[in-house]
Amino acid sequence: MHPWVPACCNNLNYGASSFMNEIDFETTRAVTSFITSGVLFRYPDLKLITAHSGGTLPVLAGRMKDRYPADKTQYIPNGLWAELRKLYYDCAHATYKMPWAALTALVPPTQCLFGTDYSPEPIESTVNEIPNLEISRDVLEMLERKNAERLFPRFKV
Repeated sequence: MHPWVPACCNNLNYGASSFMNEIDFETTRAVTSFITSGVLFRYPDLKLITAHSGGTLPVLAGRMKDRYPADKTQYIPNGLWAELRKLYYDCAHATYKMPWAALTALVPPTQCLFGTDYSPEPIESTVNEIPNLEISRDVLEMLERKNAERLFPRFKV
């Protein structure tokens, strides 16, 4: 799932493009909709990959849990954390220490996939930051290919 600037909310940031932060909130809105509408509940085998480490999901997950609609709890029988941990998260343009720390506090590295935002963003904006994460070789291999091979076994090399 990759966001785009929503028609409802363009140019909300005075002096800054909506690409600066609105697409990350759009990702959060989309995932929230998948959960509160029951899509993830009704299709438990759906493998959903969210872009940009889930946008603002890792940072807002606690607030989302506390404010989850009481009339929609049937869609999260194991709680919101469990639903969010079913998803996969690519690291496109999100390999800086802060978003990575937030993401890996929410989900285990088994749910993280390599991704870039090329061509809108240079590949280097993702790749050059990976060594600064100081992750183990095992986690790096999961990110680079093992998690994708598990998700898409026919592409395993």
